[in-house]
Amino acid sequence: MKNLIMVIGIILLLGVAASAQTAAVGVTGKGLKLGFDVAKIKTDYNELDEFLDSRVGFTGGAFLTYSLNRQFAVQPEILYVAKGAEKGLFIFTFYWDINYLEVPVLLKYDLVPDGSVHPNLFAGPALDILLSSKIGVLDESLDVADGMKSMDISLILGGGIDYRRVTFDFRYELGLVNTVDADKVNKLTGAEPDDFYYLEGDPTIKNTNLSFMIGVRF
Repeated sequence: MKNLIMVIGIILLLGVAASAQTAAVGVTGKGLKLGFDVAKIKTDYNELDEFLDSRVGFTGGAFLTYSLNRQFAVQPEILYVAKGAEKGLFIFTFYWDINYLEVPVLLKYDLVPDGSVHPNLFAGPALDILLSSKIGVLDESLDVADGMKSMDISLILGGGIDYRRVTFDFRYELGLVNTVDADKVNKLTGAEPDDFYYLEGDPTIKNTNLSFMIGVRF
């Protein structure tokens, strides 16, 4: 995974260096966007992976586009992102609702800089700050934020279309950090090393996310 991130970074940097066309440098867009995401949790526990299904949630926030030249721009964002998973069980649904304040920093490439419609590709890292984490069924829920790491780091890959003041994008987000803190969970549950529910090491429990957003630029 580290090698993949390095290769993507090198390709993007080379692209910036190769694009020597003259253009205005500075803020070329800012605005708001909102949409929905389809979240899933990936683990190294086969039974848990098979049990948990994807969960649809809300995502949205603000963005700012800083152009480097005619085709490349850096776009930092501040988003609210709902992640987690769920499982429908007969007449009720079990859910794991995880909410983050997410700060992506994306390198954006305009495929048609001279056109009236601007399809684009983008990639970059994102820092996620945990806001809440709850598991529940029906009206009953349990706060499990104390058993999770306060931050997540992810890689975002995506594309979109900008047309005048309207922007649309879709993105895939791959979590790079194990979100559950084994020591915290063991402390909460009182698990000892000989217990079957004792978590050892750094268990693989990572977020993945596919989102679709539409926004307006001011």
